[in-house]
Amino acid sequence: MSVRELGTMIWVEVTMQMKTDIKYLSSTVSEFILYTFAYLAVVIFGAVKGMNAFYHTNLGVVMILIGFMFWNMGVVAMDESTLFIETGARTGILETEIQSRFSLWFIALVRSWVTDIYYFVYLLILSVITAFVISVPVLQLVKADVLVFVIAIISNVGMLGIGLLFGAGSLRFKRVGNWSSILQSAILFVANVAMPNYFGAQLLLPFGAGIEITRHLFLGQSVSLNLIGTYFGVNVIWFALGLVIFRHAMQKERRIGSFDRF
Repeated sequence: MSVRELGTMIWVEVTMQMKTDIKYLSSTVSEFILYTFAYLAVVIFGAVKGMNAFYHTNLGVVMILIGFMFWNMGVVAMDESTLFIETGARTGILETEIQSRFSLWFIALVRSWVTDIYYFVYLLILSVITAFVISVPVLQLVKADVLVFVIAIISNVGMLGIGLLFGAGSLRFKRVGNWSSILQSAILFVANVAMPNYFGAQLLLPFGAGIEITRHLFLGQSVSLNLIGTYFGVNVIWFALGLVIFRHAMQKERRIGSFDRF
């Protein structure tokens, strides 16, 4: 795979995403509205005072915003891989898609990064509004947005792995989208998205350590090498687990001949 081929692929994905968003504008707007309500929910019910005490700051709402942005971009990566596989499995075009020059997981990953660019614009707007509401300099929140966008590139890989796990399930059951949505909602309220990192299990999520790294960097605090190592290690494990199980599921589907039903 050459750099030119990769560039062409990314450009095609960007173009397709633009056309899709324009064609299904109402659906795109409704998604942004739902995410905005989710953000308001975590701000209202989130542990703002706990954030202030835990991170020794008075910017607890910004700490929640950083967590929400990671969750938002992680959900995008997870949805891209899950829906990509589920739709192909239900319509019978998955076997054709896997004949592509690029691996299926790589296409889903690139799509998630491309989609993140669009959501980055949405998060910028959300941050500007938040800045005016809580009287924080806009540039401070733009700094948080940039940090999240760069650091979340790693957590997208781990969330892609979780998406591949659901994708493997869709090969057998054809429709797992509801279970995926339930998991995403549960993560929003039990992870360190709207609360500090109270217990170690929160770091087992692909973006758990990434949230903590970004919060510390934003506040000018030191970041331990153990936390950085955990961030990379957890995402590698989730991605490897998802890829192995998905490939096994694909091999099994080929053996039992379910592709022939479509």
